[in-house]
Amino acid sequence: MEGISDQNELLSQVNQFWNMLDDMAENSPESYQRFIQKHVKGGKEIMAPPQPHMCLQTKILDPEEKVLFINICSWSRVPAPQSEAHPMPLSGGRLEILSEGAVTDIAYNPEVLKRADQDPVESDQLIRLAMKYIEEQHKVTLCHSYHLAPFKLKGNVQRMKDCLQGIRKQPDMMKKDVKKGKESLLEQIKNLTAKGAEEEHSPSICLTAEKTPKNTRSSLIEEISSTELKEEDLLMSPKFDLSDLKDESGRTTQLLLKVELPRVRSVAECELSVSEDDLMLTVPGKYKLHLNLHVPVNEDTVTAQYNKANCSLTVKMSAL
Repeated sequence: MEGISDQNELLSQVNQFWNMLDDMAENSPESYQRFIQKHVKGGKEIMAPPQPHMCLQTKILDPEEKVLFINICSWSRVPAPQSEAHPMPLSGGRLEILSEGAVTDIAYNPEVLKRADQDPVESDQLIRLAMKYIEEQHKVTLCHSYHLAPFKLKGNVQRMKDCLQGIRKQPDMMKKDVKKGKESLLEQIKNLTAKGAEEEHSPSICLTAEKTPKNTRSSLIEEISSTELKEEDLLMSPKFDLSDLKDESGRTTQLLLKVELPRVRSVAECELSVSEDDLMLTVPGKYKLHLNLHVPVNEDTVTAQYNKANCSLTVKMSAL
């Protein structure tokens, strides 16, 4: 009997919903058009699958050393943080073992990744958050140095989508969400119909899910606060200039890196590591700079000179 009652209530809600839409279409056609256009567009965005953004390569150190690829993905279903003071939402997939190492997937809101693309410091912090999540979720210890892979995605797109979309809510929670969402929708359409053409802006309707208790976490979205990161993970990225020195044929013969380090008093404070395809500069407690080099270099011929007068470090790297 309870099931039949719930079904009848839902049907009543649906009929009421369509009647309100009919009234809006007749009495306020412009509001009706704005409503339909906005929520068709919003529905497409929220239902869009995750998309590959970039791929990182690092190492799992414990319990067994192996190469780890981290696919950073863009997904509209992951909300943006409410403010800078709030935790950063992310969605994480399972850790899969491959013949050449391991791979996992982390998704952020598209706007979050868009901002990070313009800010190296913010991009590095998102990467550190992802690594922190992987360590805690999968009980592994990662090497904290990384570099960008020459491809955006490790593995195929379908594997990544299945991995991130594979988590589903329990049926009882879905029933509660649908009921509450419908009530919220109807209530807001009532308000919209009442105000009608008086509002010039496009109507906004949010289908909200039932809030989970503070002591529980959503199975789909995990939130990690930036305050959980270690101090060395949040070091400032210094200003720098990376240029090419070329021969007469236009071939790059040397990379010249100039880094501004106004808070550094001695070259002894700097820790520099250069490989064939990347560079890591760290000043403990002050700066951290990680660069993926666009030209392979000879790591054995790297020279570095610190200028105390203008507090800058110059690194010269011969191209291979």
